Amino acid sequence: MTLLRYTAAALAMLPVAAFAQTAEDEIVVTASGFAQPRSETGQAIDIVDRDRLDQLQSATIADALKTLPGVSIATRGGLGSQSSAFIRGGSSAQTLVLIDGVRINDLSSPNGAFDFGALMTGNIGRVEILRGPNSIIWGSQAIGGVVNVQSIAPVDGFEGRMGAEYGGYDTQRVNANIAGSSGALEGSIGGSFVHSDGISALAGGTERDGYDNLTGNARLKVNLHDGFSLDLRSYYNRATVAYDSVFGVGANGLPVSRNRQFVGYVGANFDLLDGRLENRIAYTRTDIKRIGTDPVIFSFNNFNVRGTIDRAEYHAAFDLNDTLTWVAGAEYERSFASTSFEGAAPDIARNQMGSGFGQMILRPLTGLTLTAGVRHDAYDDYGGHTTFGGNAAFTPNDGRTMFRATYGEGFRAPTLTEGQPPYGNTDLKPETARNFDLGVEHQFLGSKAQIFATYFNRRSNDLIAFSSVTGQSENIDKVTAKGLEAGVTLTPFDNLNIQASYTLVDAINRSAGANFGKRQTLRPQHNVSLTADWQTPFGLSVGSSVYWVGDSFDDAANKLRLNGYALFGLRASMPLTDTLELYSRIENLFDANYTVVAGYNSFGRNATMGVRAKF
Repeated sequence: MTLLRYTAAALAMLPVAAFAQTAEDEIVVTASGFAQPRSETGQAIDIVDRDRLDQLQSATIADALKTLPGVSIATRGGLGSQSSAFIRGGSSAQTLVLIDGVRINDLSSPNGAFDFGALMTGNIGRVEILRGPNSIIWGSQAIGGVVNVQSIAPVDGFEGRMGAEYGGYDTQRVNANIAGSSGALEGSIGGSFVHSDGISALAGGTERDGYDNLTGNARLKVNLHDGFSLDLRSYYNRATVAYDSVFGVGANGLPVSRNRQFVGYVGANFDLLDGRLENRIAYTRTDIKRIGTDPVIFSFNNFNVRGTIDRAEYHAAFDLNDTLTWVAGAEYERSFASTSFEGAAPDIARNQMGSGFGQMILRPLTGLTLTAGVRHDAYDDYGGHTTFGGNAAFTPNDGRTMFRATYGEGFRAPTLTEGQPPYGNTDLKPETARNFDLGVEHQFLGSKAQIFATYFNRRSNDLIAFSSVTGQSENIDKVTAKGLEAGVTLTPFDNLNIQASYTLVDAINRSAGANFGKRQTLRPQHNVSLTADWQTPFGLSVGSSVYWVGDSFDDAANKLRLNGYALFGLRASMPLTDTLELYSRIENLFDANYTVVAGYNSFGRNATMGVRAKF
């Protein structure tokens, strides 16, 4: 099977049934940058589609991610607060995040990590999560993994979605999206709004830190000719976050951050050589701006920061025959950051990068796919870096059993803050990582049951950390992360779905010094997720979730232990008509008192009720 055969399906992908999440014919794009069957890649990839988001009633993308193997989430406070994703024990800066194919990692932050706090699920159609390095295709930051978030895609005909809900802490959500096609045009456009009075971000506070979020999304595809189309995409988010800071007056402080995120994509897709050579050329822009205010001066909560990424890229996939496909690309990127604190003149930093990569996908035998690739990135300030990787996928029985193996290298270039004056170190080298993993999946009982297990082992070198000796960032840290991801999906009846996963992560500091052998901060060693959903004969759907997190530490010396916790949730939905559905959920059912990040609050028991329509 060739890549070309699946691309049209991926571009116009419809949500699949929530009970079919593990089907081996799922189409993915994070492995090669082009659409291909999940059964043809050795990399570990999970998919959360719109139906699954509705089934779980996930309010944020972070809520959905934490149900997956290998992923842990740390949120500093209530809704909208800073949320970090750690994949397989990697740092949050080692997770690359894409929205509609555009990089959204925040250049205005010191380490370039993406804050998941503002990413709501309102008009999201699909999320792909690749666990493990894939810098061959995606370049810098793709060490721990890649999270590819896609807004609702255009559909054949016409489709409309609307929803509204109200819940604890005066939390209100509304969202709407329309999608369709007519002649040469395919489009999707929508928006959402979220408001919450929230909770005090820091523990011990009596005032609430509220949150407002306004999001818009749009996609348009113009099919000018057979094999030639224009592709336009945009995503906009404006949020206001009240928070507490240890650098201000503490838990009852009044700092506010007003954040704006914009991504834009303008591309053209064209096929040559009777469709065997697929080409994509695109210009993308990421623009993030954050303005902070605080009545307390010199708290460093008064700031004005901005980061932009302008990127031009050409990617191609060439099917030489049914056995061999070449994937290649060339990219140019220009980045900019401006940072100002407490009214001072802004510090300006710029960088440019050019890169090229090539990847071969070989299918020598029925059921066997081998992939190998190389990439080189050249940065103005940091020099060049070359990355290698490869993987294998094999099924001896038409997908019922899958064996996967991956060797992957990843890197993270220093951010503008880390690598340029006045705070940066111009001698920094990129962080690097080498990873291998072995996995197996097996379906049985007529595909009503599936089990999987994956072992991974990653060694990271030259990690960038602040040195109290030199007063700047240095390549001083080394970390090993190894562990096991395992799980089971059961569908004993068409109306019952059970999914469970367990993750063991040993993320250990291997840097010389007093903290050698200590566990990485905020990386729980154990994670368990269990969801069960049943549709009753009279239409009512009921579900429950259990999320258990083991102990972790919130300091490098492993002296500040955070106790493990378990969260239980209940949910239900009932169709009122063919197009209208009523739903509700209770989160933290037993009102557990737990801590995710030391000193920060977490939500207690809260209930939500809502209505959604699809027509």
